[in-house]
Amino acid sequence: VADIFEISDRKFRAMRARYVPDATPDPYDVLGVDPHSDTAEIKSAYRDLVRETHPDRMIARGVPEEAVRLASDRMVEINAAWEEIQAERAA
Repeated sequence: VADIFEISDRKFRAMRARYVPDATPDPYDVLGVDPHSDTAEIKSAYRDLVRETHPDRMIARGVPEEAVRLASDRMVEINAAWEEIQAERAA
């Protein structure tokens, strides 16, 4: 489908993640960075997201339990994105 509509793999993956429930999102979109960024910049973005999203920090803010569960799910997504980028760049 991406070839037919001449959509880049990255954009196709982002669209697929938005509309297909079990699709894996693009790790660069998850971290909010450009794929051409250097590893240090990506690591900084990862750490910033962890700092603001960590469930323990949410609990300390006194947010509702549902928000803490959402933060936990988001942390899984953030960590998976960082691990995928690390593996990609190590290869």
